[in-house]
Amino acid sequence: MKLSMTTAALCAVLAISACAKGDPGDKGSPGPKGDPGAIGAVGPAGPKGATGPKGDTGLAGPAGPTGAVGPTGPAGPKGEVGPAGPAGAKGEAGLKGEAGPAGPAGPKGEAGPKGEAGPAGPAGPKGEAGPKGEAGLVGAKGDAGPAGAAINVVTGDGKASCADGETMISAYCVGDNATPKISDTSGAACEGGKAVIACIKK
Repeated sequence: MKLSMTTAALCAVLAISACAKGDPGDKGSPGPKGDPGAIGAVGPAGPKGATGPKGDTGLAGPAGPTGAVGPTGPAGPKGEVGPAGPAGAKGEAGLKGEAGPAGPAGPKGEAGPKGEAGPAGPAGPKGEAGPKGEAGLVGAKGDAGPAGAAINVVTGDGKASCADGETMISAYCVGDNATPKISDTSGAACEGGKAVIACIKK
């Protein structure tokens, strides 16, 4: 019974307090920070912004490692022939080479034209007398012939000449290695020997 009265009195007080509005009280101190809320969904992408100004060139970076050798490329086209270069300086004479082997004999040449006859050579030395021949048979007596020319044999040391009106028909030398020298038909000369000539009337 006592508890019910107390409860009724408390309710009455609360009712009076609720009906009479008082002045606002002082602002209280902030409460403790609450826990983070859940992450919201990603919003749509915004429009593309304008291109910014070109930045300054950066510093060169360090050289990278050497790359592997690539495969050999195909051969290029043949180049055109270049212009001839200037003539080089004359080289020094080389050493004399050894004589080569003898070549084969060449073919026989054709015979040349016949040469002109040379001048008559000097008379040769008198030959030795041959052996005496056997006597021949006696021939029939012939008619008398005309008178023959008389032969005049002239001998001289080193030189011999025909008389006036005579012509020399032969000449030889007596002596070792002596050869007659004939300048005309009137005589002959022998160096180192004796001259012997035969003359007839002209």
